[in-house]
Amino acid sequence: MDVYQFIEQAKSLSRKLPNHRYVFNLFTDRYQYLLGFCACVIAGQCTLMPPNRLNKTLEQLAGKYSDCYSLKESDLLEIIKKDRETDREKARDSRRRAGNYSHEVPAIPEDQLCALAFTSGSTGTPTPQLKYWETLRVSSVGNAELLLNKGSVRLNLLATVPPQHMWGFETSILLPLFANVAISDRTPFYPQDIAEALESLPAPRALVSSPVHLDILLKSGVPLVKLERIFSATAPMSRNLAQQLEHHFKTYVLEVFGSSESGIIACRHTASETLWHLSNLFELDITKDGVLVQGRHLPENVVLQDVIEKVGDSKFRWLGRHQDMINIAGKRGSLTDLNRRLLAVQGVVDGVIFIPENSPEKLVAMVVSPELEPPDILAALKSEIESIFLPRPVYMVPALPRQETGKLANKDVMKLFKKMTKLKKPGTQGP
Repeated sequence: MDVYQFIEQAKSLSRKLPNHRYVFNLFTDRYQYLLGFCACVIAGQCTLMPPNRLNKTLEQLAGKYSDCYSLKESDLLEIIKKDRETDREKARDSRRRAGNYSHEVPAIPEDQLCALAFTSGSTGTPTPQLKYWETLRVSSVGNAELLLNKGSVRLNLLATVPPQHMWGFETSILLPLFANVAISDRTPFYPQDIAEALESLPAPRALVSSPVHLDILLKSGVPLVKLERIFSATAPMSRNLAQQLEHHFKTYVLEVFGSSESGIIACRHTASETLWHLSNLFELDITKDGVLVQGRHLPENVVLQDVIEKVGDSKFRWLGRHQDMINIAGKRGSLTDLNRRLLAVQGVVDGVIFIPENSPEKLVAMVVSPELEPPDILAALKSEIESIFLPRPVYMVPALPRQETGKLANKDVMKLFKKMTKLKKPGTQGP
């Protein structure tokens, strides 16, 4: 897609949008999402970015932000398609006249509210995070410096995460606006679809994904074309998985640390590093409430519920999240670390260790594995963790209720757990 044509399409669509303050961008095609987002920014509208696309979630937000409408595959996009040839001619004329497309880029006020990004709700009720144009612009330029190799070669990017999620939004929607990055319009899920989508892109290629998706991709055995980089976020990645990905796909894996509140703040080469490299946009302070994230481009300081150890001014070691820290019989542990060890067990496809509601000193596991039984899983874990942290019982389940990004919402885990306890099928529990 020619950049001049894109600008003309965004302007054309912006003039045809309904006159409302807020908008749900429901395009599933990533190019259409990008086009819709830019058109709404030009029109001075604010995009609502819900944590999921469930009707119930959209209805709740629509009730709170009543002056809203939905942008989806409709007559609006048909109008843009009909204008395509005209747009090409306008773009050619613009280049001949101006010689530089920057004269055609609309000026956006720095204080314009462009998006409300809602937290995933994995640990509580989703809350809105205000994203002004200055926040998006400055953070995107900083992300390009943090994540991309310097040089003039364009990176062609494929993302398996949805564009309305902050991880997908920062990498596959914002980076192409501020860096030498092109995106695929596809959002593949299955390994063969990922391989085919990557093959359709020119080199150099990069894949934006999550540890859950990448683990499935690795175990599938599907070969991939040459990958310049893999970017991973949304959940902690084990060093073992990072090393296997690099060895198998002959690539470089960069893990990214961030949140809906702050955006991307750090990265690391997980295959060889334990420390995180902080973006030069931020400063971190450790407080009794969590990690205070300060950045001049943020509307306000952000407090993350993480436990970290600072190493100098530009690096830190992540130890877990406050709600992941557990105390059983006087011994402290981390649910993040326990889950990392569970997922590393040979034969475990997916799994989660958690504390049931109203049982503060009891650990339970739900595991997906076609090969193993609960005693096999416990036997493997005994050599990895202290006996006091072994989950009992262990429930075998067909699948975990992961979100599109691979995250597990606590409420969804508890709902499945209650279902399993009611079934009480023989052989579902370990000793």
